[in-house]
Amino acid sequence: MVGDAIDSALQQSLATVEVIVVDDGSTDDTETAVRRYGDRVRYVWTDHGGVAHARNVGARIARGRYLTFLDSDDTLYGYALELEAGLLDRFADIGLVCAEMSGVDHSGLIARYYLKTYHRSAYRDPSLTYDSIFDSSVPLQDAQPLPRVLLQEQADAGERRIYFGNVFDIYLMNLVLCQNTVMYRKSVLDQVGERNVAVKHWQEVDYLLRITRRYRIGFADVPTYRMRFHPGQLSMTGGPTGTDIWMRKQQILLRVVKRHALADPGYYRIHRRRIHRQLAHLHRAAAVPMLLAGGTAQARRRRAACARLHLARCARYGRPAWMLHAASLAPVAIRDVAVRGVESVTQWCRGIASSISNVTPAMSASRVH
Repeated sequence: MVGDAIDSALQQSLATVEVIVVDDGSTDDTETAVRRYGDRVRYVWTDHGGVAHARNVGARIARGRYLTFLDSDDTLYGYALELEAGLLDRFADIGLVCAEMSGVDHSGLIARYYLKTYHRSAYRDPSLTYDSIFDSSVPLQDAQPLPRVLLQEQADAGERRIYFGNVFDIYLMNLVLCQNTVMYRKSVLDQVGERNVAVKHWQEVDYLLRITRRYRIGFADVPTYRMRFHPGQLSMTGGPTGTDIWMRKQQILLRVVKRHALADPGYYRIHRRRIHRQLAHLHRAAAVPMLLAGGTAQARRRRAACARLHLARCARYGRPAWMLHAASLAPVAIRDVAVRGVESVTQWCRGIASSISNVTPAMSASRVH
């Protein structure tokens, strides 16, 4: 896998690329695989410290003006670095540029434009569009000369758009960006500081919130990154331990969003209602996997009690979850069925709400005409 990632970095259309592989204490043959590339790739070994630690190490030793990060499972399109570096050259007022992504599995391409599927929980709201997220845009062909490789792969790429804006408010509430596609200015990272190594999941969301609070960003509506999906990924929540991973990820996401939402008292005062709605949603999301997690009867009772504390927070924020609270009190033997039933009803209601949202604008428009 790591060889595919390295090959995609070395085969970029951008003339000068520095490739650094940070081996975060792996126990496989990563070093042997990397050494085959000779001096075209810098290899750095470090004790296992997690993703944030590895990226901090890479950022410290990188010599370029711009940085991007590539997971060992994934690959870059051949034009990715030329496109994003060119946009950073052209638009000096943005702190980073990110882009669309593609999804790939063992059988090949899932979808070339995959971002809205990957973050479907955000984009199921029909009002959430790139035009609503960002405050301005221009066609890519008007922004800069496009890489020849991009135009060979997608002839109409120039008609796609590059969007600009301050996205902290929206990103705090919805995961609308693919963090993997980001190219940063090194000067911005120097100003913001290193990633928080204590954040074991969502470290890139935490980092982007720190940056987007201070800087405008650009978003190129063409894919630059191929994300590979397979059963062994840390991001997956299926399998025997999937619910435990899901539970930990929801708890960490809650802490990340809460920390950023409450960091500035003035910001919190202005956006109090919206923040409370989001925190209630995240407390509820943290409670659900706690109620579904397996283990001994004692462990399940303990988790159910903890879940009820999260649900009490929902009520405190003005969005009580009475049906889920009632399900949490059911005997262990039927709790799973009750919780899944409540979640199915909730998802159905959200789907109906989305359908109504889709209809309403058209009805309003017809009245105008």
